Amino acid sequence: MEEESSESPAPDDASEQIVIYWEREYSTAFPPERLKLDFHPHRPMLSNMTLEEQRALAASGYKVLPDDCGPVRTVGSYGWLIRCPVDVRLRRTASGVQWQSPPILPEERLLGYKSFTGMYVDLILNSGYPKLCCGVRLYYPKHVGLMMKDLPNHFYHHPDRTFSVWEGIKTQEYKRTPNQYAWLPDYEAFTANFLLQLHKPTTIKRGDPIGVILPVLLPKQFTLQEIQRP
Repeated sequence: MEEESSESPAPDDASEQIVIYWEREYSTAFPPERLKLDFHPHRPMLSNMTLEEQRALAASGYKVLPDDCGPVRTVGSYGWLIRCPVDVRLRRTASGVQWQSPPILPEERLLGYKSFTGMYVDLILNSGYPKLCCGVRLYYPKHVGLMMKDLPNHFYHHPDRTFSVWEGIKTQEYKRTPNQYAWLPDYEAFTANFLLQLHKPTTIKRGDPIGVILPVLLPKQFTLQEIQRP
């Protein structure tokens, strides 16, 4: 997975874009970046071929890979990647989750936020699930939500990964992070802290990819209707 922090050029009709802002809570945090997964660009794209060309390619012994699929390639460039700000080690024991994590030093706390334990790894009270504090705060309009997801198809791109991410959607119903800016009156804030499901003892290095943030419309803005046939 390559590192890339630059955004693609804005379309002509930029006035219809939904702007999401971010800032560092800790000086060690990495900027959110566009997710870019490693595909095989040298492979022929079947969607650009005629049916006869596809048949000739199949007769030659060509085997299709999952990343030849258009939706699979699209999801690999959608959303913003969040990286781990420090080196941490986590493991489950009979007495619960134990971890080795550096403390969040006062000079690193740009916004004054401090985790429950004072470290980059927290624990949901009596739950046995670790929470990784990634040090990124986001501000989003009230009519959208921000979905926190695992890396798409990580079994393919990161087959040795020893943890998964609990997925969720942050909405304005949970106002635990203060919006400090009067010039964003219709925005809510939240911190990109990921809940982890450990499969094995886990070592996460600074800069390792953790999960992705995706903007989504809230369910109240959708209506599902069945097409009735005459």
